[in-house]
Amino acid sequence: MTVDMHLLLDPAERMRTLLKMATPHNVNSAIPINRYYRSLNEMYRAAGYCLQDSDFEKAFIYYMRFVSLAIEELPKHKSYKGFASAEKTKAEALLHKAIENAEQLKVRLKSVFDDDAKRARAQFEQEKMQQEAMLKEREALNARKPYSLKNESSITPLVDPSISTDHIMFDQLDNHIKPVPPARNLPRSTSSSYEEEMRRSHPLVVAGKLIEKFAALAHRNTDANIETCAILCGAPMSYGVCRITHAVVPKQSGASDSCDTHNEEEVFAYQDAHNLITLGWIHTHPSQTAFLSSVDLHTHCSYQLMMPEAVAIVVAPKFNEVGVFRLTERGMHEISACHLSGFHPHEDGSALFYNEEAFFDNSLEAIVVDLR
Repeated sequence: MTVDMHLLLDPAERMRTLLKMATPHNVNSAIPINRYYRSLNEMYRAAGYCLQDSDFEKAFIYYMRFVSLAIEELPKHKSYKGFASAEKTKAEALLHKAIENAEQLKVRLKSVFDDDAKRARAQFEQEKMQQEAMLKEREALNARKPYSLKNESSITPLVDPSISTDHIMFDQLDNHIKPVPPARNLPRSTSSSYEEEMRRSHPLVVAGKLIEKFAALAHRNTDANIETCAILCGAPMSYGVCRITHAVVPKQSGASDSCDTHNEEEVFAYQDAHNLITLGWIHTHPSQTAFLSSVDLHTHCSYQLMMPEAVAIVVAPKFNEVGVFRLTERGMHEISACHLSGFHPHEDGSALFYNEEAFFDNSLEAIVVDLR
């Protein structure tokens, strides 16, 4: 992954940037607390994938997000006291190891960042010295030029003496010399640009036939003008790529413009058995185009709160459209703070989500599991 020169030269700021990226969103008591505990367990699994692929920065982010959510944020949930579940028991058992792994990775990354800074500083100083030497050489060349033109009679003329050179303005020749680039100024960087680079370096790949298989499974509901939805799963960071390979269709009840899921524990059991984590959700719009309605925005907000990499895929067969969406930062803040239910307007809905770039890879096996 390319890192901005300013961050390379400042390892402390680079570490602070990672810690900021690991900060979870404020807990939302409207989301069942068991979803948060489930998310913790999936974060831990995602961190393990990152470790396997030596993606230590991303692994550190997942472990730190796990620790921050478990220790700082979850106690603020209205259902925290007295709550018990299998997901909570599992998450609590992983907490100590998550802290230990985060601390070890922090030490390792600090060493890497310090070494990167030394190399970057040496490279920068070398480039600076080379540029200064080139400037001095040019200045010396310019200083000798008038003397050589006027006084060195032994120099062979550049033009035939019979040709008049009165019209040539020698003092303007320098204007046509390509200037030596000035010493490079270090660009300033922000944590948001680093985060964007982190996101771009882990692109989203979807199994090529997954949309087609899901649409075929939903065909009967689509013909009846009923939405169908499924949970998108995969191996989050294998080989540096977010890969969505599975769509797990839970028990559900749908209408023309909404879909509610039931028995989510069955989905959890399938994911655990196949080492998968949730990377978003997919649903159909039987009679509408591909976009996120106000209800969809609230549904997806909960997914993105749990896993920032999560996407929403909307399939609109009537219009032959497929949309892959994520909420913007503004969308996350606005939807998280909105307590309205059902369909309701937002001031500028189009500014709340955007089209996420996705690559459809036909070499990946697409698996659609129907648990209904």
